[in-house]
Amino acid sequence: MNDHLKLTRGHKAWLYGAYGLLTLSGVLWLVLQFFLRGKGDYGDAPHPWQPTTMQAHGFAAMATLVMLGTLLPGHVRRGWRANKSLRTGVSLLAFNGVLALTGYGLYYAGGEKLREWTSLTHWVLGLAAPAILALHVWIGHRARRR
Repeated sequence: MNDHLKLTRGHKAWLYGAYGLLTLSGVLWLVLQFFLRGKGDYGDAPHPWQPTTMQAHGFAAMATLVMLGTLLPGHVRRGWRANKSLRTGVSLLAFNGVLALTGYGLYYAGGEKLREWTSLTHWVLGLAAPAILALHVWIGHRARRR
């Protein structure tokens, strides 16, 4: 039985809450940026809610990183040793690592070309990460039922 890999309800609530807010705020920012731009005195202007969504996204990113860190000593280590859900688990860790680096890079990386690449990588992986998380959870549930 894989119960030693199962997260508690509270742990799942915090993890999924942080990850959900992270995803929702990122998607909302993309919608505002690309589809709901405002009109300013000199042409297109950012939507007035963009700063708020970015603040929520930054907060959720920190909370998500903390929650992912809580998984390393137990869930991740035991899953690795038990050889369970490794593809999706390692994919999640890699996706989140690159997302953290590109998120940092969006604030501190210089140069327009690097920023373009960093931004595209960040939002493509950010949109894909919830699907990888859902697949990882589904595989875990399916394995426990067997």
